[in-house]
Amino acid sequence: MGTTSPTLFWPKGRVGSWLAVAAFGIAAQAILWSLSEPADLFSDFYKAYFPAADRLLTEGAVATWETTESAAVGFVNLPILAWLFVPLALLGEPAAGWAFLALGAVAIAAIYVLMLRLGDFNIATGAMLALSILASGPLVNSLREGNTTHFILLLLVLALLLWRAGYEYAAGLLLGLCALFKLPLMLFGLYVLLRGRWRMVAGGATAIVGAVFLSIAVFGPEINIDWYRNCIQPFLGGVMPAFNVQSVDGFLARLESGPALLMEWTPLAPSLWHKIVRSVVLSAMFIFAFVAIIRGDRSAPGARPFERDALEFSIVLALAVVTSPVSWSHYYLLLLLPWALYLGGRLALPDDATTRWLMAGGMLLASLPVIVLPVGSGLVAAIVSRTLVSAWMFGGLMMLAALVRGALYAAQPSSAVKQQTAAP
Repeated sequence: MGTTSPTLFWPKGRVGSWLAVAAFGIAAQAILWSLSEPADLFSDFYKAYFPAADRLLTEGAVATWETTESAAVGFVNLPILAWLFVPLALLGEPAAGWAFLALGAVAIAAIYVLMLRLGDFNIATGAMLALSILASGPLVNSLREGNTTHFILLLLVLALLLWRAGYEYAAGLLLGLCALFKLPLMLFGLYVLLRGRWRMVAGGATAIVGAVFLSIAVFGPEINIDWYRNCIQPFLGGVMPAFNVQSVDGFLARLESGPALLMEWTPLAPSLWHKIVRSVVLSAMFIFAFVAIIRGDRSAPGARPFERDALEFSIVLALAVVTSPVSWSHYYLLLLLPWALYLGGRLALPDDATTRWLMAGGMLLASLPVIVLPVGSGLVAAIVSRTLVSAWMFGGLMMLAALVRGALYAAQPSSAVKQQTAAP
């Protein structure tokens, strides 16, 4: 069972490692910022977070504030959360975007430092983690969009550190806050509930229920209902085949539509075929993940608790990213957390070729630059739109397979695991 850092090829010595990181990191950032979507800097920030905060700053929490027809404008999150962006609105629109980017850069530095505390890193694996962060296409996409996903990654890392330290209520609070911003992470609530982590359940419930009640108290029920109808409800039953919707639903929608709707962000009614295949695929994924977690937990009493919890945490995170009805490309930067745990030797995964290929290959695909592929027309377009456009999702599935496989290995007797991992 692999509980030590995986074997990686890297220049020996501190100087060689960090010079390599600096060179490759600068090159990767230059390439990613020149290629990555969106073309307009901070488009999400200027369409959503800033206008909502600016309206609060100038008019307050007025009950007559109306959401727009587009779910990408205004209160994209629970209305009360818009208050967090009001200090930026004081700077004015152009400066606020750059200030938000600066805060994001600070958050990324903090992510790296805190990730190092999660694992047992040496020079090579620490350098590899730094390069993985610098070369993450979804991370640059989140920064260019002016989105909050990189801040959510920071909160997830903090939540895991608090969990390891025994502060489960505080960890639950942070997970609840993460779920308020990124609804797919509500899956953590189901996980801690099924596992009987009651202090984490209480922490998450405090964050979510408290925010909902505060939002209703400040804005009134009408604007909160409008937010739900405009920003949540359309995506619960509809599907989007857009290139940057990297979910099972998005993939299945592109299988049907091909290249025609790669720039379509209006939720469409799924076909009967889509509903059937989606139900089968997602059911299988959840069942395998659930069985792997339960069997691994019951059959490995000697495993260190944090390694077991870290593996389950990673499974839930990867599952949330891949199976969400709408999983944007920048959500895949969250997979840097299980990757960091793997590099730091904190995941109870078998140290064999299959694990290394699945984890490294999955991370590579999940880190590709977020661009609009020039699919062209004809047969090539039909193939590319149904395959390569979903590369990030395939990467997430590969990492999920490695994690679930590791949990299933934990359910085997230690002698059987040693024999299998020792096999060529």
